[in-house]
Amino acid sequence: MKSQGLTDMCFVQVPHPIGMISREEVEAKVDAAFEDIVAAATTWKAIKPTDMKQDAPYPARTFKFTGTYADVNNLYQKRRWSLSLPIVPPTVDRVQAMLKGTKRDPSEVVWVVPPRQGMLTVELVAALGVMAGARPEHMPLLLAAVEAMADPDAAWRGPTTTTAPTVPMFFISGPIINELKLNPGTGTAGAENPVTNALGYFVNLVGDVVGGSVPPSMDKSTHGTSADIVAMVFTENMPQNPWKTSYAVEAGFKPTDSVITHFSAYLSGSNIDHDSKTGDRLLTTLSTGVLGQASGISSCLADYDMSYAVNNKVTFAFIVLCPEHAATIAKDFPVMEDARRFMVETARMPYRYYSHETCVPGPDFGPYNDDTIIPRFKKTKSIKFFVSGGPGKQSQIWVPFPQNARPISKLIGETAQD
Repeated sequence: MKSQGLTDMCFVQVPHPIGMISREEVEAKVDAAFEDIVAAATTWKAIKPTDMKQDAPYPARTFKFTGTYADVNNLYQKRRWSLSLPIVPPTVDRVQAMLKGTKRDPSEVVWVVPPRQGMLTVELVAALGVMAGARPEHMPLLLAAVEAMADPDAAWRGPTTTTAPTVPMFFISGPIINELKLNPGTGTAGAENPVTNALGYFVNLVGDVVGGSVPPSMDKSTHGTSADIVAMVFTENMPQNPWKTSYAVEAGFKPTDSVITHFSAYLSGSNIDHDSKTGDRLLTTLSTGVLGQASGISSCLADYDMSYAVNNKVTFAFIVLCPEHAATIAKDFPVMEDARRFMVETARMPYRYYSHETCVPGPDFGPYNDDTIIPRFKKTKSIKFFVSGGPGKQSQIWVPFPQNARPISKLIGETAQD
């Protein structure tokens, strides 16, 4: 219940799983929990309000510490103020220097972070930015990322507490790429750019330190992923975008705007098509990847009326195209909308390959059986293209966690000068 923001509630834990087992097995689990249920109903007492008192979010408490960098890191890890990676100590002078990168009030609470409902102030953004290796001129980027994460449609609580190995995804577009010397080319989401690495680390410091989503108490991820430490950050390669239209412009922003886009995804699928010479063949192999990505619950019919909860429908696929793949597609599909339409028409397979328990076509679909060809999507807006990376015919397919209704795009403020 803590993962739902409830700090105090009477409940009894029943061992996982409840789904995918027989009625008899479910009843056996309930019977086994009966004595605990009786005890909870007769002996549980609520925490006194005085025992739940929280410190004010601003100003942040400071303390004096004498020791080495290793000692600082050991202290922060022991107190769960950091992750397993080393940090830059957030000394008072470093945090004050970071705050010079924004005009926003340090006391402003920019987000109450689920699941623990920790209060994230501008001052704490600066402190976590320092810890992640960010600099003052990065503050507008960090704050825009937080605004995207805090958007209700990002549904942060779900992906950060689920059993799935979800990945916080960020895509950067616009002039800020040159201003901060980001890397839109080879290895764009890899380990070589200090700015995007700092952003990726910062994101998980926010989620784990402020939001409290750490395994096993809040984060229930079955396996986890390295993206639990450093989030994925892609940078748009506009010079090699054959359509010459930024993703941010498609999302409604101006070409002069710097924009960050966020959603939480399942682990990616790769398209390594080195052979297709035409746009239609390459889009077909991409469609095959979309069909198999996050198989099971998210291989639903996204845009139709489903028996699965409306808010849990996977509504888009984000295709990170390498420049060579983008050029191959654009040669035959100079209008991007036509390429999307082709994928919608191609990404379909017999109903037998979908999860029948959660993906049940509603009345608007019509009669169907196991051999009925079912499209993954029916709307072209469900296909999102983002050109990024360098040479090499390697593209990636990312589909969102079901509660993410859409990618969230936020304007990045002006960067501070050094």
